[in-house]
Amino acid sequence: WRAAALVQSSSAAVAAWCASAGRAVSAGLGASTDPHAEATGGAQAQCTAEQSTTKASASRLLAYPNVGALQGEVEVDLEPGQDLPTIREAVARAVLGKSANVVGVRLHSAGTGCELTSAAAVRQQVLQGGVIVCPDVPLRADCKHATARGRHPSSCEVAGGEEAPRRYDARLLGGQVLRLDAEDPELRSLLGCQVPIVVQGSDLAGQASKLWSFDYLDRHLRDVDHFFVLRAPSSSRGRFGYYDFSEGKNPCGHRITPTNERVEMRFSDFRRKAADLRSCLATEGASQAQDSLYLQTALLHRGVAEAGRPRPVGSFGQRCGVRVAADMEEFRWDWLAQVMGGREAQMCQLFCGLPGGFSPCHYDPQDNVFAQLRGWKRVLLFHPRHFGCLYPWPVHHPQDRQSRVDFEAPDLEAFPRFSELVGRGLEALLGPGDILRIPPGWWHHVEMLPSPPEEEVVSLNFWFPAPGWFDGDPDSGNISWDRPLFGIRRVLFQRSIEELIAQLCGPEHVLEVLRCCLKPTGPVPEGPLGQAVTQVQTYVATVFPDEKERMGVLAEVSEGRFLGLLPLSGG
Repeated sequence: WRAAALVQSSSAAVAAWCASAGRAVSAGLGASTDPHAEATGGAQAQCTAEQSTTKASASRLLAYPNVGALQGEVEVDLEPGQDLPTIREAVARAVLGKSANVVGVRLHSAGTGCELTSAAAVRQQVLQGGVIVCPDVPLRADCKHATARGRHPSSCEVAGGEEAPRRYDARLLGGQVLRLDAEDPELRSLLGCQVPIVVQGSDLAGQASKLWSFDYLDRHLRDVDHFFVLRAPSSSRGRFGYYDFSEGKNPCGHRITPTNERVEMRFSDFRRKAADLRSCLATEGASQAQDSLYLQTALLHRGVAEAGRPRPVGSFGQRCGVRVAADMEEFRWDWLAQVMGGREAQMCQLFCGLPGGFSPCHYDPQDNVFAQLRGWKRVLLFHPRHFGCLYPWPVHHPQDRQSRVDFEAPDLEAFPRFSELVGRGLEALLGPGDILRIPPGWWHHVEMLPSPPEEEVVSLNFWFPAPGWFDGDPDSGNISWDRPLFGIRRVLFQRSIEELIAQLCGPEHVLEVLRCCLKPTGPVPEGPLGQAVTQVQTYVATVFPDEKERMGVLAEVSEGRFLGLLPLSGG
């Protein structure tokens, strides 16, 4: 969860770059000094004075991968006078990635599915739902919705004939995550997009999908000293939140009442307690007196600067857990790196739980390939653009990156924008052998479903390094960023605003500085607070020269993270 800090330059260093480059708030300018920015076709651009003055005449287009108009949308600015090939390349690189092969790419209307064969036709889609990018493959049917090749299993089938109840309102759903076969010719292209995909038939985990029962893991992990297990009392109803109580993570003194605690135990103890819990669950009403358990432990890891595959943690695979480590050696690591664009995983984490448990809605900055080995899980996902509707806790809060909204009983008076998510969620139902790719910044709410006959749920996460919100090195005076800044990069930039304020004048003043920045014509405080306001305004204006967008970014941080939250007394 802290890996992003290792690959992201400090906010103060980037802010200093902005100030030294002379980006004045009053001029409303921002810049990228990347000499190759123009070559990306506009997906990554320099923001110069000339571009700032012409921004009003540019049109902003929504563009989607070839999966449907609920998933993976990005924003692309269309400049006046651009011809069709230039527009096509800019849109394709924004959606498929800057290094993608854009030869043969076609653009289709997201509303009608018709191919767009002129620049004028593409521009018309700014007001008509956007475009879908097809990389030399046919357009998928029913492009207005998230559709799939192959059949989605229903939770009715999984639960043995009874609908497994959701821990959220079904009206949030807008479609199903696309399900592809591992041999689908478009798989690599879509995994290069910022879009969730379910992959079936990959055999990524080899024999582990068949072998890794609780009994097998107990027999072959018995010599491992301890595993980290979340333990939740019956009153939490299976809710497993994350609480970071490490030093310095709660500098504002928010009062926290955790719904679970993290404990250490051997796998044999976890298995025994899980068996007791299953027995109680089989007796009507007995579960009310039982704790819930969720094992979450990293088995493999590598440092950010280290190359190659992740390595066994500690003595795992050498003096203990040898058989399980040998199973992991047989995973399809080369296939995984290939479909993930040549990237190697940074960490592999084991999850073991029981039906009824769930992880509340949160996002991760890392790229995540989620492999289901045994049992069933259901995942609800939301695009990073819905940041403001999900009200994440502040950066300097122990529940950072988790939604403040209770999905089972949302308080719409406290969190009014949550209602905007009706019909915007995507659902993925995962069974043994399935893989779900969760891109960085995508919100996900994960439930463990009835999984007869063993009622065991076993999964693996393959984590990939987190991106930054910009490219380049501020110390060298050469950085660039996507324009417009969107998706996970926009979220990371918003996080950096809070981090910068905390570095300048302390985390307890984040909200106060944000409110001053939202009133640019108001009085500026004296002393360190005033200096922080000026520096933050310059920093944000560098990246968002348009005043309306700039105020929107600041308001989303202020209202989305701090609405109704009182430092030192709330939380």
